[in-house]
Amino acid sequence: MKQRITLGISLALCLTTTAEADNKSYGLDLLRFSEKANSDSLHGQFIAFDNSGNIVFKSWQAKETTTFSTKKLHRITLNKGKAAQALQPNSAISLINGDIIPGMITHADDKGVTLETQHLGELTFARNIITKISPTPHGGKLIYYGPMNDDGWKIISPPKKKVEEKEADAEQAKKEAEKENDEDKLTNWKFIAGSWYAGTSKERYLVRKDVLPDTCKVKFKIGWRGSLYCNIGIHSDLDPPEYKGKESIKSNMASTLGRSYVVSLSSHSASLYSCLFDEEGKPSAARSENTHISTNLSRKEEAEIELRIDRPNKTLMLYIDGSFKTKWNLGEKYIAPGRAIAFKNLRYNNSQMRVSDILITRWNGMRDSAQSMQSDEHDVILLTNGVDRFSGTFKQIKDDKIYFRGTFDNELVIPKASVQEIHLAANKLRKVSDDKEGNFAHFYTRPYGRISGIPKADANGTTKIQSDIVSEVSLKMKFVGIVDFSEQNNLLDFWDDNF
Repeated sequence: MKQRITLGISLALCLTTTAEADNKSYGLDLLRFSEKANSDSLHGQFIAFDNSGNIVFKSWQAKETTTFSTKKLHRITLNKGKAAQALQPNSAISLINGDIIPGMITHADDKGVTLETQHLGELTFARNIITKISPTPHGGKLIYYGPMNDDGWKIISPPKKKVEEKEADAEQAKKEAEKENDEDKLTNWKFIAGSWYAGTSKERYLVRKDVLPDTCKVKFKIGWRGSLYCNIGIHSDLDPPEYKGKESIKSNMASTLGRSYVVSLSSHSASLYSCLFDEEGKPSAARSENTHISTNLSRKEEAEIELRIDRPNKTLMLYIDGSFKTKWNLGEKYIAPGRAIAFKNLRYNNSQMRVSDILITRWNGMRDSAQSMQSDEHDVILLTNGVDRFSGTFKQIKDDKIYFRGTFDNELVIPKASVQEIHLAANKLRKVSDDKEGNFAHFYTRPYGRISGIPKADANGTTKIQSDIVSEVSLKMKFVGIVDFSEQNNLLDFWDDNF
């Protein structure tokens, strides 16, 4: 039996539990307590929410389950943030409180949108709480969204200089290896609840192989403590040739990334480098044109970075917080043959850094403003080619077609598969209430999506979702990777130094 609920203003939804049968990997769940509770953490198994919205949890050490108040919690990470099951790629809607609900659009008109979802059943959302309808999110060409877990990521270091056997001190080498192992917890990148946190090493890169096609958009959020100084490797082949020279090449970025382009980003400026090798395998990094592009990030601690990469046309563009910054023309030859992306914190004055919300999609090569879809009076429709867009009034979705009236009263009928996004006029949206009860939470689904509200008890691996605008719905917790109780409404709100 399908469940139909009509939502009003903000989607304050509420949910419960993960039954023991749904979490077969005992000990992979983690409670992170708030600063008021000394920022402690506890590994074990999340069982459920009870009738009061408290957490029922079983730790490694305890024989019985324990109940914790959500008022003392910062975050729950389920199965290391992976979620037991991923939602299938589909359409989605975005709501005025920042929630994203993936599902199949079965009906849409001037009153609202009905979604058939895997995790919530069938829901109807009022038109005035919807900011965006996405028939084919990301243009239907999503390559990667995350990180929801550490799968596919690797930490790499510069190559160590080889020493002849007769010069090697076996005992000293053993001590150095033990010291390196002891320091790994500090120096390595750490995956913590939807974010990658850079370690204390100035040399180690976080990389993901085989993820960047020839033409693509790469968007991610970056946060920092202190000053921002980092490298971002693009199309790295991670295959540097062996160099037998005597001088140290450890500090050269090419010695780790191989042939690559590297965007060097700081709080003040951005530069582009080309990583190359001579005939003897000696690495070099040459700065490209348009050096010292101003970033204006000195008064910030977080930014959204977007790179638009076009290998066939040998160009690379940089956007920061939706604003175009520069276009680098890369010359006659594109020197980076790989498909890897890499991140490194340069640790200027021991600064700290984290990376999250990484989105990689294919790109049509056109330069369009990330902010050009916003309108107070008109609905705006964007086609999947990323170029064509129309403003006017959205009418309905029917029989896999989208009906739209243009600003000159021209009627448009567009196949749903050709429409990427429909942004609804801002002046028709209801205001978001800032009043939230103490155990209000955000539930992040895999691979993307968020639903927010107040959790209550349920059964069989589901959580009831309840608010002043929703009588009751149930969320299947097997699709949830993170439950966040912080007030900042995002995954980059807290530095988990002792996680």
